[in-house]
Amino acid sequence: MSITRHVEWIQVAGKWTKMSIMGKNLSEENLRLPNKKSDDNRIVILMIPGNPGNEAFYAHFGREVLKNLEEKNNENQYLFYTVSSINHVKMPNYLNGTYGHYSNDRFSLEDQVTHKLDFVREHLPRGKEVYIFGHSIGSYMMLRILPNVLHEGFNVKKAVALFPTIQHMAASPNGKRLQTILSTLNTHDWFTKGATFWIDYLPICIKKWLISFNLRNENIPAEIHDATVEILHKDVFRNIVHMSNDELDFVVELDHKLLENRDLVHFYYGKKDGWCPVEHGLSMLELLGENQVTIDEDDCEHAFVISEGDIMARNVIKYFD
Repeated sequence: MSITRHVEWIQVAGKWTKMSIMGKNLSEENLRLPNKKSDDNRIVILMIPGNPGNEAFYAHFGREVLKNLEEKNNENQYLFYTVSSINHVKMPNYLNGTYGHYSNDRFSLEDQVTHKLDFVREHLPRGKEVYIFGHSIGSYMMLRILPNVLHEGFNVKKAVALFPTIQHMAASPNGKRLQTILSTLNTHDWFTKGATFWIDYLPICIKKWLISFNLRNENIPAEIHDATVEILHKDVFRNIVHMSNDELDFVVELDHKLLENRDLVHFYYGKKDGWCPVEHGLSMLELLGENQVTIDEDDCEHAFVISEGDIMARNVIKYFD
């Protein structure tokens, strides 16, 4: 049986959300929420994206993780859930405005944190074990909701932060370069709307042509192209900007409350990360030790999902020991 991927628009606390599930058995019975007690062999993996928060960016990575896990142990049933951030994907026209949720609504970083916890409560199966992965600002969201997820009774075995942006984002090289631009676009939302409205009217073929200049590597998965095309929408761009500005404003000093469950938390840092300098990783290594902190040895980029998803899929298998 091959790995399949199911994509669906669902409601999360009244907000339309694009999510995906991957696995070999996506039957209704297998996706039921309650724990099946001693008969439950489901290993549930939750992926919380970075920014942009489109689940499709993680499709290839998730598929490779599942393939590697199946090779390692095919007695378990692995389910890989990825939840998009609110309005980081344009909702279908027939959903726009229903239940008071509009595609032009902007959502803050705090809104997105709450949204991920709501998703867990409403849609994530409990399974035998749960593993949570957060990427970039998704790591921050993961650490914020982890105490509540545990309180809900989920058997979380590990929470893994990949290229985590959990401190001093504005002081990072990319933060210094982009803060003024992001702040201006966020404050003057009317200008951002006016400057980007025309993108909505571009045909898909033109959008694909535009992104091809940056995604030239022939090994880049098709889902990455599709997800990048979906970014080229006025209201998606506005939400990416709004959340990015919040990240630079509010993710400052390391909040040690994020490490409250330090026995479950693991960190994976890059060596050439413009959002999370390796110095952050070395500090965390000194704080938590080498069993819980890994410094990348494969020269992977912060946005590893674009062309290094297979490499990272091999590297994260160690967390399932």
